[in-house]
Amino acid sequence: MRRLVLIIGLLAAGVGTAVAATDKALLHAREGAAALLRGKYERAIASYSEALKSRNLQDPRRANIYNDMGVAKWRLKRAKEAIQDFNEAIELFPDYAVVYNNRGNALMDLGRPDEALSDFDRAIALAPAYGVAYNNRGNALYALERMDEALKAYAKATELLPNNAVPFNGRGKAQMASRRPFGAIREFTRAITLNGKYASAYKNRARALVKLERHAASAKDFTQAIAFSPQSARLYIARADAYAVNKRYSLAVRDLSKAIELEPESVEAYRKRGAIHVKLKQASKAQADLTKAIELKADDARVYADRALNYLRQGLREEALADATRALELAPRTVKALHVRGRIHEALERPQEAAADYRTAIDVDPKYAASLAALKRLTGEVPVPASEPEAATVGEPFKGWVVTRTAQGGYVATNSRYPKLRAPLEMYGKGEPRILDWYISRTGIKGIGVLRYDAGRSTDDTGKTLEYAAIVDLWRPRVAAIEPYSWGEQRATWSWQVASVVVTDPAGVASEVKLRKAPRPPQQQVDPQRPWYGDDWLAGRPVARNRARGRQRPRGERRRGGGFFGWLLGN
Repeated sequence: MRRLVLIIGLLAAGVGTAVAATDKALLHAREGAAALLRGKYERAIASYSEALKSRNLQDPRRANIYNDMGVAKWRLKRAKEAIQDFNEAIELFPDYAVVYNNRGNALMDLGRPDEALSDFDRAIALAPAYGVAYNNRGNALYALERMDEALKAYAKATELLPNNAVPFNGRGKAQMASRRPFGAIREFTRAITLNGKYASAYKNRARALVKLERHAASAKDFTQAIAFSPQSARLYIARADAYAVNKRYSLAVRDLSKAIELEPESVEAYRKRGAIHVKLKQASKAQADLTKAIELKADDARVYADRALNYLRQGLREEALADATRALELAPRTVKALHVRGRIHEALERPQEAAADYRTAIDVDPKYAASLAALKRLTGEVPVPASEPEAATVGEPFKGWVVTRTAQGGYVATNSRYPKLRAPLEMYGKGEPRILDWYISRTGIKGIGVLRYDAGRSTDDTGKTLEYAAIVDLWRPRVAAIEPYSWGEQRATWSWQVASVVVTDPAGVASEVKLRKAPRPPQQQVDPQRPWYGDDWLAGRPVARNRARGRQRPRGERRRGGGFFGWLLGN
């Protein structure tokens, strides 16, 4: 009996010790989780390591700790170590969907998207409503340049995570890679609407706007991105490009100087700042920047071409010739270097060599105006540019609109009534575009047309027709946006506002296209009995107020006399 009591006591002591050890391990695990949430990743790893020393933890709990420790290492950019922890977690608990997703992210960081895709697929198989895994699957497909599949993965992610900006940003990147900048802008705008502090979405939308040559708007988006990522030299350089295109050189120089402050060995920033100084004829500043760029990277032909021009403007012809020649040794078909060397030969009174350089520049770029003008001035020649291949017409004309296929494989619609307008037609499915309708909006927003077209057949099993519409601003003239019109039997909703249109696609995602500046509200209470006329109504100004300011009587209003005849007619 005494022996039995002793055995029971020893067992109880062992159980108590095991329970205490387990409690201690769980305490370390909780400390690790708290540190992970606070971004104290090294502390989290230390706490998780202590927790894993316990031999009494069950496999699911141990797998969870390995997973969280792997996440902490991944956050510290230690992807290989993180993968080892994720492997341990999977061995302990093979049906843990989160671990596959996390290991996929680490594999993406190591540049192994094909392996990552397998992990994301496994995570989705284990948890079919795992929206984050669908988004990451889209990232892997994007890296593998399988854009149609990536778009489907992102679409599923947006369906499962409708209030999360991240999959919309990913879908926008895939649209850009598919040469659909208007579609990309729509997705990035949706991401920004959901998260107004999403720097990546602002940056990506700015790049899409650059693609459409809307540099002022892109500069505003880069400004937003910089506000959230003020230490990014790349963003300052990108905004400087947008400023330079709009000839806002002082702002561009300021941004490039900031980029150099953040990244002192940025060849691109020195080169671009030097090129602006050359344009502004600030020789000493240009010389310093371009020489620094060459010190940092001695094989950039563009820098030598810019410095050659700077030397030429200072009258240093031999130095200019040496730089121009070096540029052409590095890149023989650099148009700017060819033109600059032609100018140097002219200055050295070598007209034959100059003409030869100008001709070569024109061969490379038949529309290079500077060389065309120089050759005409020097020799009287007016080169006939090689005829471009005739554009292939697609389909039948519709209300004056003709669709042609571009050399890059895209499509553009033109109309002889609007000679300055080229309307790109983005395709969202298989096939070629076909114009379905064209009308001028009568909603109160003047100068806006809607060009509806067949944008192809969907690549899913339904094969439904995708119709989109280009919103055309005839006053600018340009395409303001391309928005969904219908997907098969599902129609988008178009709601015209005072100065914009809100388009809600068949999936229920809305986007607003701003078309005009919103009119100012009336400055005074208007008598409803007082007549309003034409533009006076649009501007919110009563006729009496306009007359008080000396404006002419609206056309068509019958003049009525005063005095005797006014009394006679009852005025």
